[in-house]
Amino acid sequence: MSSERVSRRQLLLGRPVAREVVARPPGVSTSGLENCTGCGLCAERCPTGIIRMTDGLPFIDFASGECTFCGECKATCPEPVFGPVEIRHFPHSAVVTDRCLARNDVACQSCGESCPELAIRFRPRIGGPFTPEVCEDACSGCGACLSVCPVGAIALQSRALEAANV
Repeated sequence: MSSERVSRRQLLLGRPVAREVVARPPGVSTSGLENCTGCGLCAERCPTGIIRMTDGLPFIDFASGECTFCGECKATCPEPVFGPVEIRHFPHSAVVTDRCLARNDVACQSCGESCPELAIRFRPRIGGPFTPEVCEDACSGCGACLSVCPVGAIALQSRALEAANV
């Protein structure tokens, strides 16, 4: 049995618990990772510096910044790690957890102000600050909201691979 805490709201609304997602550079598939030699060229060429290497494989550290989908990682990779299609979104989206300041009566809109896709909207609330809601269809999963959240209340949640067109 899992010891994960599920809020009453998540239980009643049927919302899944956000699980930690290991984000790979855009366009990297599971089968493509088998071809990765761990050379680290993708990490060296990433203009935002968010690609890191661990256990010889690239992952994205959204605490450092956001992915701009520039394609430098794909262009510099000497192996067939990336798929042929240009990817403009990740197979995950942002989700706002209960640690959110606005959900705890403290005015904050940092995540919405940093979102290049305008996927985070704020719903008015009587007697309190506006609360954030993520439009999953508009969210590219770029991670811009993660690094700016002062309390780390944004998590990544996997979405169906079909919905992500991966």
